[in-house]
Amino acid sequence: MSRKSFGRKLWLYFALFAAVLTASLWLMQIVFLQSFYERMKTADVKKIAATIVREYGSEDFADTLNELTFRNAVLVVIRDARGEIAHFSDEHDWQDRPGPGWGGNFDGLRPRGADQPRGRTLVYNAALPDGGVATISTPLEPLNATTAILRTQLVYVTAAALLLSFVLAFFIARKFSRPVAAITEQAARPANGEFDLKLEKGFCAELDSLADTISETAAELSKAEKLRRELLANISHDLRTPLTMIKAYAELIRDISGGDKEKRDAGLAVISRESDRLMALVNDILDISVLQSGSERMKPATFSLSETARKVLAHWKPVCEAEGITLTAELEPDQYVYADEARLTQVLYNFISNAAAHAGGERRIDAALTDTGGGLRFTVSDRGEGIPADELPLIWDRYYRSARGGGGTGLGLAIAKEILTAHDARFGAESSPGAGSTFWFELGK
Repeated sequence: MSRKSFGRKLWLYFALFAAVLTASLWLMQIVFLQSFYERMKTADVKKIAATIVREYGSEDFADTLNELTFRNAVLVVIRDARGEIAHFSDEHDWQDRPGPGWGGNFDGLRPRGADQPRGRTLVYNAALPDGGVATISTPLEPLNATTAILRTQLVYVTAAALLLSFVLAFFIARKFSRPVAAITEQAARPANGEFDLKLEKGFCAELDSLADTISETAAELSKAEKLRRELLANISHDLRTPLTMIKAYAELIRDISGGDKEKRDAGLAVISRESDRLMALVNDILDISVLQSGSERMKPATFSLSETARKVLAHWKPVCEAEGITLTAELEPDQYVYADEARLTQVLYNFISNAAAHAGGERRIDAALTDTGGGLRFTVSDRGEGIPADELPLIWDRYYRSARGGGGTGLGLAIAKEILTAHDARFGAESSPGAGSTFWFELGK
């Protein structure tokens, strides 16, 4: 077992707890018992004195005095104002018990059979109403014998308790460390590409929650790994296609076109178009990398979202017309927001580009900018085939490309998501298969 392992530390903590508990028991039963006992006896003696003063002179005072001494194991000597003993009461049978008029020294009293010096005695004097004095005393030495017995008993109890606690701590530590070790072993598997985890549950709620979290993380990693592979396959295909065409037309121009300007211009147009496509692809990859790394901060400023949306739609209008797509727009004028205009323009482009790729049979796109009262809402709707319900939550994933096709790398909406998230914007998509889709975002004013 490693020195820093969970099981070893748990065992040490349990052992330390047992040691502290035993030490506390020793302190309370041996070290502090004497002082605690003396405080309690002092309080009892003071209560007895108060009772004697209160009952002094009553008809049954002698009976009260005898009851107090017997019940509390004390000796009481009451002297009158002249110093003579008026009353004497003791729980024990004392030798040389003084009679009336005894004027001897109180400290000279000894219990019967005592042939050794007396131990510590608690003595308390209380003034009586007639000028006399009530002297109450009680021996403290019986506690010494009790302490010695307790000390001997605690030696055996401590040894047994420590041994038992160490053994129990060992088994408890093993019981707790086994499921933790099993979870640790399973949690290391995703690093090797193994995402099918087998986590046992039922030991305790906290470890069950940890197991659920690890299982969910492994599932997400598995999904991300699958999408990453799909992205690499898609990007490899998308990169290969323009590069192949660029290379082919460059060789065509070199080997065949020669002085034929028409063929040469057509080939150069293909090269230019495919170069732009390749550049757009590379830019998307760079954008998503920069946005997700957090290395670029938004540069917000106040600008007219109405004017920005108008410019984006004006750019796309001839493109859509060339594809036979009708683009309509309803933009409320003079609507200002505080945001990064360049990045928000990119979101608008991506939304329109996505709608154009899925315009459907009706070949129609509707864009709108409205004031909701709490913010500005921009929507883009297409009349395409729609998105299946099981795919709708995935469309914002960075590696996802919908099964409905449409080209691209699947990064446009992921880039939009990162930009809108950085602006604390609300966004979403609504779709029904066969009825088209609507993408929207809302920014505070």
